Amino acid sequence: MHWLTILRPLNLLQATLAVVLTTAFLGEMEQTGVLTLLILSVITINAGGNIINDIYDLEIDRINRPERPLPSGAMSVKQARIYLFFLFAAGSLLSWFISLEAFIIAGLISVPTLIAYSACFKRQPLIGNLAVSFMLGLAFIYVGAAFDNIQATLVMAALAFGFTLIREIVKDLEDMDGDAQDQARTLPLVWGENKTLNLVLFLMVAFIILDLLPYALGVYNQVYLWIVILGINLPLLVFAFTLWKQPIKKTYSRVQLFLKLDIFVGLAALYFGQTF
Repeated sequence: MHWLTILRPLNLLQATLAVVLTTAFLGEMEQTGVLTLLILSVITINAGGNIINDIYDLEIDRINRPERPLPSGAMSVKQARIYLFFLFAAGSLLSWFISLEAFIIAGLISVPTLIAYSACFKRQPLIGNLAVSFMLGLAFIYVGAAFDNIQATLVMAALAFGFTLIREIVKDLEDMDGDAQDQARTLPLVWGENKTLNLVLFLMVAFIILDLLPYALGVYNQVYLWIVILGINLPLLVFAFTLWKQPIKKTYSRVQLFLKLDIFVGLAALYFGQTF
């Protein structure tokens, strides 16, 4: 079971849904061969990224998540390294069969960025958060490249980047205790909890304003507007108020989980809010 747990199946399911929804958004669902390659390559590369993240987070996870396969001893670091090597290789090979552009994004950009993130960027203030956000936005561009329609995915990528950046900083707030033990230099540990929390609140307000721009510019219709207002902006306001009133680990955990799941509301807004 630990061979599956270390892959973080929920994260992989979300990645799969994002690929399927983006493909549907582009109107390419009939291209089942390309879609299958996209799903498999995204799953394997993301799975490899999750494993290498667990390897470098081993000491932190002994405190924050001791039940994970590596800190619990269910899997050795050597086994994990072999596992991630084959996953990265498989994902890169699968992307090669899609297109050269897809291979460049998956094999030459995504895999090195995932490795650099876990090895270097993650423990640096802000740059690690930006790297994760960049990777999620790039996932939508990857699907666009597979169907030779990158331009149509740029708004999706931008919204995913902003939403993920907020979540990643909140996650740093949640993980402060373990990060401090590992001498990580995340924003809360470098700037302090209060300044980081103020940044999160600022980014939430900025996102609430910016996610209305696609409607204001006529890129998406009123369906997009209402889904965004009710499904994203109102919950963001509620959670911003909650963070302001109760800046504790339990609140951070709830907010980052909401942000992790609510990105699919954003995808629904983009899909149903298209102007045809």
